[in-house]
Amino acid sequence: MRFVLCVLLVVMPTHLAFAAKGTMTLLEAQAAAAKGDSDAAAAILMTTDRQLCLNECGRRGHKQDQCTNACRPGLCHPGAEQPYCIAK
Repeated sequence: MRFVLCVLLVVMPTHLAFAAKGTMTLLEAQAAAAKGDSDAAAAILMTTDRQLCLNECGRRGHKQDQCTNACRPGLCHPGAEQPYCIAK
């Protein structure tokens, strides 16, 4: 079973494999946090600057287009290892 799961994660697009909850807008994260979603609340608390997001993404070895997409202002990643949102 673990082998099948690993194969599925490799076959899935990278943006789906990284975050179980995917991404959401800041407004969606705020609404989810208001309904008790602790991951969304943590993401809002860990809001970071776009340039810092781009720098950290690149430092971790991701391609520039992946970083540009992941670090869009107003985008939140509640399912990331460390949930965060990106400010303008």
